[in-house]
Amino acid sequence: MPKCINNVEGSTTKTTAPVTTSSARDVDPEFLDAAGIQLRFGIKRSLAYTLLADRSIKGVSLRRKGSLKGKRLFDVASVRAFLQRQMESAQ
Repeated sequence: MPKCINNVEGSTTKTTAPVTTSSARDVDPEFLDAAGIQLRFGIKRSLAYTLLADRSIKGVSLRRKGSLKGKRLFDVASVRAFLQRQMESAQ
């Protein structure tokens, strides 16, 4: 929407509003780590790993070849699907 600005000379100039960027918080992530799952869904780390072991949710482990440690990420869509199934079974 155009915005009117008065110049020093007294004339009026029309300009557009500045462009704003969306926050990263506005974007729904595809994967989250255990801390992110807890913040977003309230599912603690131990339950997330239990659900993963039961194949109730999906996850992936990122690690270098031959490395013992890595980073576990959980699929947000599978967590949402799990919660939806829980709601439907409760009805």
